[in-house]
Amino acid sequence: MGATVRNASSYMEILKMNKEREKLARAVMGKMTIEQLSDLNLFYHMMGQISSDMLMIWGFFFWRR
Repeated sequence: MGATVRNASSYMEILKMNKEREKLARAVMGKMTIEQLSDLNLFYHMMGQISSDMLMIWGFFFWRR
């Protein structure tokens, strides 16, 4: 089997797993209250902001060298 076929097979398997994860996440979120969904949204927003801040800090130190 060639590398292209192996890579395509791996990619297709990853897509399948992602669809299963998304289906599960939707099922879990479908059972959550609006307040819980709001808290979850706030949590992910905060994590995104923290990640962005850390990338800015690391970029500053990297380019300062």
